[in-house]
Amino acid sequence: MKKKMNFTTRYMIIMCSVLLAVNLVTGLVLVNQSKRAMLTLINERMLDISNTAAASIDGDKLKSITAADKGSDDYNMIVENLRLFQENSDLMYIYTIQDMGNDTFGFIIDPDPISPGDFGEEVVTTDALIKAASGTSAVDEEPFTDSWGRFYSAYSPVFDSNGKVAGMVGADFDAKWLEDQVKKHNMAILLISIGAVIVGAIIVLLITRRVADRFRGLYDELSELTEDIENLNKDIADNPDYQGLVESLGDETDEEGKAPVRVQTDLSKDAMGALSDKLKSTHDQMHKYLAMIHKQAYVDPLTGVGNITTYNNAIEEINASIAAGEAEYAVYVTDINNHKNIVFEHGEEQGDKVVVGIAGILKKSFGTEKLYRIGDDTFAAITESMTFSKIEEISKVIYDDIEDYIRQLDDIKLSVSKGAAVYRPGMDSEYRHTFKRACEDMYQHRQGRM
Repeated sequence: MKKKMNFTTRYMIIMCSVLLAVNLVTGLVLVNQSKRAMLTLINERMLDISNTAAASIDGDKLKSITAADKGSDDYNMIVENLRLFQENSDLMYIYTIQDMGNDTFGFIIDPDPISPGDFGEEVVTTDALIKAASGTSAVDEEPFTDSWGRFYSAYSPVFDSNGKVAGMVGADFDAKWLEDQVKKHNMAILLISIGAVIVGAIIVLLITRRVADRFRGLYDELSELTEDIENLNKDIADNPDYQGLVESLGDETDEEGKAPVRVQTDLSKDAMGALSDKLKSTHDQMHKYLAMIHKQAYVDPLTGVGNITTYNNAIEEINASIAAGEAEYAVYVTDINNHKNIVFEHGEEQGDKVVVGIAGILKKSFGTEKLYRIGDDTFAAITESMTFSKIEEISKVIYDDIEDYIRQLDDIKLSVSKGAAVYRPGMDSEYRHTFKRACEDMYQHRQGRM
């Protein structure tokens, strides 16, 4: 019996180790995926805010502001504009920056009421800031630290009337918030893992005790049977008249001895079945969480279409196809012209409702897999190559559906523009060339036409 208890102890240790490893691996995967998903969403949000703020600032006025202009009408207008974005978002700071040359940058206007940066005060130079200074919006991949704290930042260029970069808008998000969320996830995973191990240990203990009790009963029955057989063999050995029964009794004894073995096999099969079900349940649960995080990371939560991350992945695949000489596609861009006015006049909830409504109309024509939300009010569909007559046919259907949708709105004035372009082999060396022509086509429909 002592050996049996040692085996049970080893069995419990192995099972607890397996449960702990499975939960820890699952937890590490979930934490890593959660962090990536949260960082992706935060970066998209910051970039969206910095782009919108940059578009709302007059580049000519920003370029001409000096330290002496503090308190002027132009200065105060930009301050109020930036504060509006800061008050209505989760940003820590939002400000404007000037390029002072040699990859050195300084503040122009910092509307922070507590500790604003002085005009010309140098800011930390990052790759994203250098990229924005060249005319392309960018987000820091890693957090940086300055005298105000530790942040992830997004930067968007502000253009003057000549199309040159007059300055940049910077938007900071507190890195500590993200790290605290990851720590909370780690603690939750640890507690869940410990709880799962405790529950698993109790289950294993109950099962092994039950099996041990059955084996004890079987051992007692086999002991009694062995004692009866020994007594019977002794009687046979003492009586010559019973010698002819030895073989038949031996067969009967074997037959009697087989029943307990079958019971033992069945019990072992039940235990393995329970373990298999437990492992399968854990495995299925892990895949369920992974599928959920995948959805947060790659699907726009408001409309259910692909988000900007999925769109960028699609662009990479298209560029690879172009390089291989295998590309065939068309781009259809749709923009809600007055979405910001709708949000301003009717509220964010109504603005989201309009976005969902337009997305639903586009889904009818393009489906979900090839449709992407690439901005607050902008969608892009990447379809198989098609003729312009086919594009016009699709546009007509979308136009009619949007007209019907607009008539259903009460007092909301909705205007939507579209643009399309077909890939030109040998001329479009990258996807952005096709997309640019689609946007140019869309800008021609800005005056309230589809």
